[in-house]
Amino acid sequence: MRSLKPTIWTTALAALAAACSGDGAGPSRTSPITLHVATRPSGPAAPATLLGQPDTLIAGGDTLVFDRVELVLRDIRFDRVEDDRCEEEEESGGHEPDGLGPHHDDGENHDGCEHFRTGPLLVDLPLGPGVDRVFSVAVAPGIYDEVRFKVHKPDGDDPDDARFLAQHPEFAGVSIRVAGSYNGVPFTFSSDLSEEQEQDLVPPLVVADSTTNVDLTLRVDIHAWFADGAGGLVDPATANHGGLNEQLVRDNIRDSFRVFRDGDHDGECDDGDHGGDGHQGSDDD
Repeated sequence: MRSLKPTIWTTALAALAAACSGDGAGPSRTSPITLHVATRPSGPAAPATLLGQPDTLIAGGDTLVFDRVELVLRDIRFDRVEDDRCEEEEESGGHEPDGLGPHHDDGENHDGCEHFRTGPLLVDLPLGPGVDRVFSVAVAPGIYDEVRFKVHKPDGDDPDDARFLAQHPEFAGVSIRVAGSYNGVPFTFSSDLSEEQEQDLVPPLVVADSTTNVDLTLRVDIHAWFADGAGGLVDPATANHGGLNEQLVRDNIRDSFRVFRDGDHDGECDDGDHGGDGHQGSDDD
């Protein structure tokens, strides 16, 4: 069973509509952005992703099978072009309320940086070709050149995290879990990687009005996670905490995220080779 249930997102989107509709007298001034996730492009004739379908990678004589890949995300943010108010807010230590649901900052920063309070959120990545819809978030019309999100290690001291861990206790101090096999031997890999990802939107994302519907895809290149840098693979079991390849795999994971416009939902950037360039922000810790 996938981690994202339609009933959860129906509730979240209803709350989002209420939060973004102003006083309810007149049309909405926000436009929806729908976020999808993928691990690789679908290709022109690729079948739709099947739930529970393994993904196999063969390199350097080794065979790596992904049976399940899960990661915890928290807090989505879109920043306008040449608008440094988000950075000012971040430096001032602005507070967001607890709980699942959308949140837009009050005052001038409302139009400078749009927030969606995601929880934390457990994402069960699609394996093989194809994309999977995660959620929609409404933003004010404008031009946005950056999206931010957190790869998050839940901590029971945080109220939101405590609620999440009550449902997913196996993610205490864990942001990423992978189950599969390496050369026929089963493994479970976990990581406590916890940091903000900043993805440039190239070209910038233009949100015109409330009739605009924008589709973005967050593609996570899981095939690069256990690459050894020389065309081969490393055993995921050696990348767990304290393992020989822990740092190598952490660096590979950091570099594996990419966000881009994807109107046809094929896991490819609609703007050719001009997909977003990723860079890491501050660590959660």
